[in-house]
Amino acid sequence: MAEIQVGIEGEGAPAAAEALLEIPGISGSYEVPTQREGTLAAVATIVGIVGGVAALAEQIRKWYQEWHKSHPGKQFGRCIIEG
Repeated sequence: MAEIQVGIEGEGAPAAAEALLEIPGISGSYEVPTQREGTLAAVATIVGIVGGVAALAEQIRKWYQEWHKSHPGKQFGRCIIEG
């Protein structure tokens, strides 16, 4: 399986990346690159997925909805997936 990188931008980016990697069936790591122009970002690298691509897409959709619902003060602006 190829690695999938997820870029998350915004104030809550590091915490959102951490929550993404806590999803059962996903393994990987994240890093917070050097800030530029005041933008906070995190890049998560997913290296293991259990259940296939369709299951991953559903898990990410649920993660995104849960995150916005449960962290109103720590929103993130964008989530970009490359794979």
